[in-house]
Amino acid sequence: MKVLGVIGSPRETGNTAAMVNAVCKGAASAGHETEVINLTSLNIHDCIACCACKTGKVEYCAIKDDMQKIYPKILEADCLVIGTPVYMGQMTGQMKNFFDRWYTFMDANYQIHHLPGKKYITVTASGAPAEVFQSVSDYLNHWLGSFFKMELVQNIVGGGLGPADAISNQPELLVRSENTGRSLK
Repeated sequence: MKVLGVIGSPRETGNTAAMVNAVCKGAASAGHETEVINLTSLNIHDCIACCACKTGKVEYCAIKDDMQKIYPKILEADCLVIGTPVYMGQMTGQMKNFFDRWYTFMDANYQIHHLPGKKYITVTASGAPAEVFQSVSDYLNHWLGSFFKMELVQNIVGGGLGPADAISNQPELLVRSENTGRSLK
């Protein structure tokens, strides 16, 4: 199984990154091939609603940026680990730009392609208590699961994680993350 971790945090070594990396570490220990990318180090532009992806004239998207390198990785992956901190009650801007560019995975009639049947794991981290921002996991589950027809493995929700290294005070989150990755089949 190929597992692709996507970190949408401006903190390259923060709490979200630690949990996504722990999921992938667990997956690797179970014999799966893993890769982790951090969106903050990439150049990903906004979707401009040009609909070129609906015409068949471009492979993925008309915008020539780092998403062109990520699209094949998404297609090759059997499981996506989507990780974002929760800022201002929602996913980060980096993650939203990345996610908006998934417009290419549906045709002009909103028929989904390439994603149905893939597995996914969500990882969210917030300075607030975990239950306060459960809505972000619900949002991701709606779009990834209900809309894109992917299969949920686990939502990992970390609360009380304000400072970049706060995860060190909640080692059980890292254990849970690693066990989630290890459990992939």
